[in-house]
Amino acid sequence: MGLSDRTGRPRGPVLDRRRLLLLGGAALTTAALPGCAGPVRTTPSDLAGAARANYRESLIRLRRRVDRPDGTEVSEPGTGLLASAQGLRAARGSRPGAPDFDVLIVGSGYGGAVCAARLAEARRRGVRIAIVERGREWVPGTFPEQLTAFNPLNPFDRRASWVGEQLSRNPLGLYGFYDRGDVVAVAGSGLGGTSLINCAVAIEAEEAVFQQPEWPLPFRQKKALHAYYQRARRMLDTHVTPEDRYPAKLRSHLAAAAILQARGRWDGVTAFPVELAVTFDANANRQGMRQQGCVQCGDCTTGCNVGAKNSLDMSYLPLAWTHGTEMYTQVEVEHVERVNGLYRVHFLQRPDHGHEERGWVDTRVLILSAGTLGSTEILLRSRQQHGLALSDWLGRGFSGNGNYLGFVDYQYTDPPVFTNTAGVGIAMGPPTVPVGTSIQGAIDCRLDGQPLVRHVVLEDLAHPRSHVAGLSLLMLADLNRGITLLGCGHDTASGEIRLDGDSIAVRWPDYERQASTAEMIQRMREYATAQGGRFRPFTPARNYTAHPLGGCRMGLTAEDGVVDDRGRVFDGTPGVPAGQIHRGLYVVDGAIVPTALGNNPLLTITALAERAAELVVRDPDHAALFSPLDRPAVPDAKQSP
Repeated sequence: MGLSDRTGRPRGPVLDRRRLLLLGGAALTTAALPGCAGPVRTTPSDLAGAARANYRESLIRLRRRVDRPDGTEVSEPGTGLLASAQGLRAARGSRPGAPDFDVLIVGSGYGGAVCAARLAEARRRGVRIAIVERGREWVPGTFPEQLTAFNPLNPFDRRASWVGEQLSRNPLGLYGFYDRGDVVAVAGSGLGGTSLINCAVAIEAEEAVFQQPEWPLPFRQKKALHAYYQRARRMLDTHVTPEDRYPAKLRSHLAAAAILQARGRWDGVTAFPVELAVTFDANANRQGMRQQGCVQCGDCTTGCNVGAKNSLDMSYLPLAWTHGTEMYTQVEVEHVERVNGLYRVHFLQRPDHGHEERGWVDTRVLILSAGTLGSTEILLRSRQQHGLALSDWLGRGFSGNGNYLGFVDYQYTDPPVFTNTAGVGIAMGPPTVPVGTSIQGAIDCRLDGQPLVRHVVLEDLAHPRSHVAGLSLLMLADLNRGITLLGCGHDTASGEIRLDGDSIAVRWPDYERQASTAEMIQRMREYATAQGGRFRPFTPARNYTAHPLGGCRMGLTAEDGVVDDRGRVFDGTPGVPAGQIHRGLYVVDGAIVPTALGNNPLLTITALAERAAELVVRDPDHAALFSPLDRPAVPDAKQSP
């Protein structure tokens, strides 16, 4: 017997263990909803066993039925996802001209998950909200720890194989890897988006960023995002690494800055352990999700098999589910069009087994949150191949957030500096010598009075177990006797995302010649001298960004942006007023950011999404859908700074 939503339409079959193993796609998310007993608790050794076994076996989780406040019966988060696109088809309405959904959100990263949670909290009874996600659902114990899982030609373990260039080979891999253009960009693919594979670093952008003319006026007010940053921190449950748990790489990182400060070379520079969306002690979080404490195995960027990372599947997505958001995985949106006042969303079903199939659904409100690259690609295809009128700025204004990777080699120092940056995972149990989280410390070289192009943040980077052997060979170095530095800075945001066959490419011929890159290299060279190390570029990824931004940048009108400060998409039809919008069409993710941020973007993107979601709820155009919650109002877009 299938489950039903509030409208009585089927949500997909109730699946037993045998069908779970046959489908092998989305998993049951471990959750404890209010008023219910917690799920089966796992230990690192349990997860290690799951990681060594066939990964589908570890998808089995305790299932039970729970009641919503309005009496509608549903299953735990994850159960409905197994229907994937078949469930999405079954969910379609039968009334001609009526929408299948009131709100459809494309993507489940920081933009989509926040919007789903906040809109679901405020929705009126009977309003239907859904998320569609390109990737599959992942749970702790199923993430890859071996290099073989990252080989797109490996037919036996295809969990993490690159997508992008290899899209036709493994479209459901954990990573989206876009390398057709001048800049290599990486994004996560799965329920929770890039939060599954990022370093979980939660840093606010400095005020000087928002004073740039590219940012709309509302953001130039002092601390315009302060309340939203605070909401984001609370939901992501951020923490600083306890001092008694500092690993070797963090101590070495902080020591390098202290030495240079003592020598008078880095006056004004500060070094500190960063806030992380990571749990260091086992607990049940605010959403009732049971989590283990971080064991500092170094595998954050290939997925947390411990369950300690406060990724979106541990925070905003359970909140969205609790309030009735439907979720469908393995559904890739290709393009959108306007049909009879609704948005028709065309998608491709990508099952684990069987043939890919195309379909479409209609929605009143459409929020694109497929990530910087995904949202831009959907709109580019919608404009170029299907006639959706959009701004000429679409695809332009791409930023790599000034990312640069460098390596400081300590193996020839006397005595050698021990950094222990080679991740060990948990396949053999918790590490005896902690590696640390992927990033734990930052050196802030953003000095007052200097131009933004000279503002640099340097972070200590550990490498996941699956990558250690390959990177050691490529770098001809002992990763435990050196440190990889991730630099964030301020590039010119002058790249362009373009359609390239069945994918996209970032065009930016002079990316390597950015002034911000020169500043980054200079700071890294100085860093290396502190403890007698030798600096060299990180060879495997020189034109690389883990923080793609822009492509659908905010602006005042279609003449200088793709969306307004609320994420509403401008109408690019010739002859219409420049500020006219496509009502009900939004972009809410890193694509709307108009400049580099100069540090890890997750907290700022989450804050922007909190603000955008609040404005959607308060929009008079959507009064029939939402009942605004009692939260402080957001300043009007026309208000001066």
